[in-house]
This record gives sequence, C-alpha cells and structure tokens, in this order.
Amino acid sequence: MYKERLKLIANQIGKLLGIIGLVYVLYTLSQEYTWQSFIHKFAQIRPLVPALILLNIVSIVLGISAWYILLLHYAQKPFGFVVAYYYFAKTEIAKYLPGNIFHFIGRQTIASKIGLSQKEMAHTSFLFIVFILVGTLFAGTLFSIFTSGLPLYLPSLLFFISLLVTYIIYKIYPTISTKHKVSSIGYFTLSIALQGMILGMIIMYQLDTFDYSLFLLLGGIYIISWLIGFITPGASGGLGVREGAFIAIIHFLHLSIDTDIIIFSVLLTRLVNILVDILVYLSTYMIQSKIVKETP
Repeated sequence: MYKERLKLIANQIGKLLGIIGLVYVLYTLSQEYTWQSFIHKFAQIRPLVPALILLNIVSIVLGISAWYILLLHYAQKPFGFVVAYYYFAKTEIAKYLPGNIFHFIGRQTIASKIGLSQKEMAHTSFLFIVFILVGTLFAGTLFSIFTSGLPLYLPSLLFFISLLVTYIIYKIYPTISTKHKVSSIGYFTLSIALQGMILGMIIMYQLDTFDYSLFLLLGGIYIISWLIGFITPGASGGLGVREGAFIAIIHFLHLSIDTDIIIFSVLLTRLVNILVDILVYLSTYMIQSKIVKETP
C-alpha cells in the first residue's frame, strides 16, 4: 500500500513537471514568435527536414536493434528483426499517453506472441531502460570529450558512472553474453547520439555557420535534457520536461544564441520525433500480414 502511494505521488509529480515544462516552453515561445513568424521560420529550415527525419528513423531502428538482441536472449525460438520492429513500433506510440509507461505495458501484453513469459518481458523492459540510460551516459561522454572548454572531470565522471552501471548489470545478469550487452549499449549510444546531432544541426543551420565545439556542446546538453525527460515519471514521452530542461540549461550557461533560435529548435526537434513515431507506427500496417507468418 505504501509503495503504491509512493508510485502515485511520483507519477503525479512527473505529470506536474511535464505541464510546467510545457507552460514554460509555450510562454517563452509566445514572447519570441507570432504564428506567422513561426511558419516563416519553418519555411527557412524546410530543406533540412528530410535529413532530420532520416536521422530520426535511423535512431529508432538502432533502438529497436538493441531491444531485438534482448528479446532473442529470452525467446524460446528465434525470429526475424521485422517481428521486433513490428511490435516495438506498435507499442512505442503509447509513450505519449499520460503516465509514460504504457508502451512498456503494451509490450507485456504481446510477450506470449513472441515466446516470452511475463517475467522475461519484464526483465527485457528493465534492461531496455537501464541500457538506454547507460547508452545516454556514454553518448554524453562522447560529446563532452570533444567539446573544448569543458573541465576534464565532467567527461571522466560520466564515463565512470557508465562503466559502474554496466558492471552492476553484468553481475546481475550474467547469463546475457558480454557481446550482447556491449552490442545493445552500443546501439543505444548511437541512437541517443543521433538525437543530439539532430538538435545541433537545426541550430547550426539557423546560425549559418558551423562551430564544431558549439555543435558538440549543444548535442551534449540535449542528451542530458533527453535523459531528464526519460527518467521523469508521468511525463508522456518526456514532453515538456525535455524541452524545458534544455532551455533552462542553455540559459544557465549563458550561451550566446538567440532565444528564438533555441525555442524553435527544441520545438522542431520534438515535432520531428512525433512525426517519425507516427510514420513508424503506420508502417506496421504494411508488414502486418508478414508478421503473422514470421511470429514464432
């Protein structure tokens, strides 16, 4: 009973943070843009959108590849990647429902369809969360290493925490081979790194220049913001929390980038994320008949 109350409180706090983040973003947006000026801004950056969509699709596929490795470890019979893609895409869209857990609940309901028990699917979801957190830390480490001006202790600390969590997981789940653990974390690292690159590309495009160090710094900040949104309970898909955290960190660091560019960039990144999630979800209807044949 006590644990349930704690979960409920954490969930409500997460929802509140998401709402506050959204209000903060929308308020800042209203100070910088009218609807007409926002549309004009989007028209200027439109040539970059296809590349952003493509990179986001690659990011999702990398995440599914990591999940696929974990599924095969527990599955009674092997199955093709397309099966993992289908069920991941079908359930991932539910992360936008209030609560930020319904995509994991959805995966529990399809466990038996791919030869997993409820307990095994729960283990898979737990490892998915932990590995994506570790991958985020590694991605943040990579960005921070190559960003000039940052103190050495920061990437060193991120790298140490990443290794520590990886070691703990290695001890807790010794049955999963080192190769599969490294592969899964590697896929997640690349997936999250691409998200940071997408945000960096949007801002660099608007600045009409390319500052290598600033690009990496912006990508690293976005990765940290992504992590904050991911771990916040109740925030649907990190909505509001991620954007609010990014803007707050940028302001805290006093980076010399116009506020309108920052606001537009985080919103466009979110819009691209949502669009790709919808496209990936819709793509499942094209392969539905094939899944019936390939599902074990």
